[in-house]
Amino acid sequence: MTTDATVGDPVVIDTIHDQLDANGLLPGEHLMDAGYISAELLLTAPSQRGVRVIGPVRPMTRRTVQATGYDKASFSIDWDARRATCPAGAHSRYWTDGLDNNQRSAIRIRFATETCAPCPSRGQGTDSTHYGRQLTVRPQDQDVVLERVRAEQTTEERKAVYAIRSGVEGTSHQAVTAAGTRRTRYAGLRKTALAHILTATAANLLRLDAWWPGQPLAPTRTSHLAALDLAA
Repeated sequence: MTTDATVGDPVVIDTIHDQLDANGLLPGEHLMDAGYISAELLLTAPSQRGVRVIGPVRPMTRRTVQATGYDKASFSIDWDARRATCPAGAHSRYWTDGLDNNQRSAIRIRFATETCAPCPSRGQGTDSTHYGRQLTVRPQDQDVVLERVRAEQTTEERKAVYAIRSGVEGTSHQAVTAAGTRRTRYAGLRKTALAHILTATAANLLRLDAWWPGQPLAPTRTSHLAALDLAA
């Protein structure tokens, strides 16, 4: 599917699934990279389309979590009472339903400043000197799915399943290096889309040319940084 460069990956998934379904090619499992994965997709694809979406969910990367250790899992969330409880036993004061920067449903939970300020564990909860700890979570049904997938993706079974996607990454890399697909040579989406079809055809021919004579697969490339580490 060819789009403007500014269109986000998750936006196109429904259209791609519609096109696959119209051609009788909708898969039972669809392996995607992290850019396409969203909580909504993980929740709706199996129930609405019968497609099991498999892809990495981004871990919690908040700077405070990395520095101190109190991540979202350290907090207990009471969805019915609409409040969170921190590891020290304090309750949140504010619970606000809204949208995140990508216009997706999100809930912002905030602890009062006077609650966090005197806490001996303050440094483990927030690095702000003016505000209490804040959490941003998805609605309950999406949050449950995200936490389940985060746990599953660390297992060897899930890693083995997702390893199949390395073939897709190899194909994408070949299209970039052999045909320069990172940039378009033409103006307009229609011409660019046609160029993408021709590029995909060329990639198939290149692979057939390597397959028929039994050319062995190329080894995984070692980056310059990794090569220096191996040399040391």
